[in-house]
Amino acid sequence: MMKLFVHALGAWFAVEAASGRYPRPIAVGLTMLVSRLGAPATAFAMAGYGLMRLKEAGAFERTQPRTRRRRAGNAR
Repeated sequence: MMKLFVHALGAWFAVEAASGRYPRPIAVGLTMLVSRLGAPATAFAMAGYGLMRLKEAGAFERTQPRTRRRRAGNAR
């Protein structure tokens, strides 16, 4: 369980570095760290990159908020 947490944490840092949160030398260092962690961290990072791109494209935003309508017979 702890290994999974370490891989997920490393991947999270790599995704944040890719988003431009850290300066380039730190981003490169974090990417190298994730590559040293192995396949699970790389898989998490790739999934994170994909989710980040979908979020930037607006895939998780609702275009029309749902509103609740009352029935005419139940109006008070």
